[in-house]
Amino acid sequence: MTLDLIKKLREETKAGILECKKALSDANNDYDQALEILKNSFLSHEGNQRVASKGLCNVYIEGNEAILYEINAETDFVAKNPAFIDIIQKIAKPLIESDATNPVDAKKIKIQGVTIDEMIKQTSSIIKENAYLRRFYRVLKDDSYGFGSYIHLGGKVVTLVILTKDLKDLAKDLAMQVAANAPSYLDTKYIDIDTMNYERFMYEKDHQTFDENLFHKHLEEISLTSQDFIKNSGQKVYELLEYHDVEIVDFFRFELGQGIDSKLSCRLDIPCDGSKITVTPIY
Repeated sequence: MTLDLIKKLREETKAGILECKKALSDANNDYDQALEILKNSFLSHEGNQRVASKGLCNVYIEGNEAILYEINAETDFVAKNPAFIDIIQKIAKPLIESDATNPVDAKKIKIQGVTIDEMIKQTSSIIKENAYLRRFYRVLKDDSYGFGSYIHLGGKVVTLVILTKDLKDLAKDLAMQVAANAPSYLDTKYIDIDTMNYERFMYEKDHQTFDENLFHKHLEEISLTSQDFIKNSGQKVYELLEYHDVEIVDFFRFELGQGIDSKLSCRLDIPCDGSKITVTPIY
């Protein structure tokens, strides 16, 4: 992957840096295929400039596997449309039983001879809006580990947490925590140097000054284990974990429309595909 290819994609599609990098990665650095991926990501009716940033997300668990995905459309109304809700639910089991690991492969999965991409297009014609599968993520866990998931506001936010023990109630509570508080990191001690520099850059940019103590407090607020537990504000998440003698392996959070703005581009600090990407900022 070269900067020239990323620059060329950005100039032609107006997509963000991270989305261009993701498209090139999914296309194995084939420019034409990456271009097609980006164009499909931002389908719009001819002459219609509305951005397909609404819709629903879903999380689905089966055994040691879980999937998170997002289907976008143009207006909030689709979230209540029976045809749209049906497609969200209908594709869950076939997707988790497939070997798809990304949106490109997920769209090719067939249900009774029809690809998921074709099914979504059929739904699009029913709801009279563009609709497309924007994000798809597969998560695997060990047999002894436990999943916890949470669907907020019917699918506006979906979360998944993996614990080192199968403690279902605790895992669900922590999934709710992730939905409510939107942490960026698991623990401050796991933040690498590039990400730390990036957070410093963004913090100073937002606050016009820099205070080490306030910055450290900011990092704690966006790190899951340092947050106050939502069901007991007097207890930190790390204290809750110590009490149950368990650790968080990882967490995932999809928020509807994350990274999409009104100009069909993505913010530098929010990965459009929802993946955990460490970026080095352009100062």
